[in-house]
Amino acid sequence: MKHWPLILAALAASVAAWTGARPAAASRATCLLQSDLVMFQHEARGFLEHLQTGNNPVKARLLQHWLEDHPVVTLRMQMRRSGMEVYEPLAIRLITQQKGLLQVYNRHGIAKAGTSAERLGTATLLEEFAARIIPLPCDFAPQQKNEADTPAGIGRIRGISQETAIASSLSVLLLAGGGLFLAERIARRHRRRRRRHPCLLNCDLKRNRQTLRAKLVDISRMGAKVRVWQLPGIPALSPKDEVMAVFPGLEDIRAQVTWQNADYVGMKFSKPMTAEELQLLLSLSKQTAAPAAEAESGAHANPVSAQA
Repeated sequence: MKHWPLILAALAASVAAWTGARPAAASRATCLLQSDLVMFQHEARGFLEHLQTGNNPVKARLLQHWLEDHPVVTLRMQMRRSGMEVYEPLAIRLITQQKGLLQVYNRHGIAKAGTSAERLGTATLLEEFAARIIPLPCDFAPQQKNEADTPAGIGRIRGISQETAIASSLSVLLLAGGGLFLAERIARRHRRRRRRHPCLLNCDLKRNRQTLRAKLVDISRMGAKVRVWQLPGIPALSPKDEVMAVFPGLEDIRAQVTWQNADYVGMKFSKPMTAEELQLLLSLSKQTAAPAAEAESGAHANPVSAQA
């Protein structure tokens, strides 16, 4: 099921709320963080399956997008604020490993990345991560000590009534449901922005005073993949290089190189392209591709004249 991590988190929240097993101390941020971690293991598992079978190459791109949207420093702070620091070493270890495998995959191909994943025990690490993160209820809170007496000396605090517990649980459930709904809306918007479209257009990449000839391969509102022709005397692009992308019909767009291999470069725009700008490029691509397709069709239909 496409959205099973979010559904699983919602079910966990429901069970925890109705049983009253934990106090109503969760926040929307905690629920969203747990959903993000569950989604991460889902994307990492899909990437591993791609390395093992060769199917669904889009899984590598989905994992890359998740890692770009969740910087390690921010994730550490969120886990510590949510009381989930006990899971932090395992999560950071797995994230670091996935970044390394993606680098091997982009530079050396699927076979080398698959061998590295097997050597590093990625499958076992993923199982351990899933076994510890997925079962957590949405209202997870670290264990706290119950003091026998309050600082004012009024004795042990009395337990809350059943009605209060039910009301608190319902509040947690509603808060979790609202958070998950918001997370789904945000994820859907990001997916629309990240959706890549085939696009065959000549373009240029400018770095300082140097200009590289390139051709768009695919594009989204967030970034693009281009083929670059290396010119004598001009150094090749490298990850983290800042460039200006020159597309036909648009103003220059600032971007950063995120990955690079022998022929292709991936880049992320400094700010998302508008839907109108994207549609303009796709329309120009179709107009450019149509005459080429007609010429090729004519050549196949009349090979004698083509040879002449």
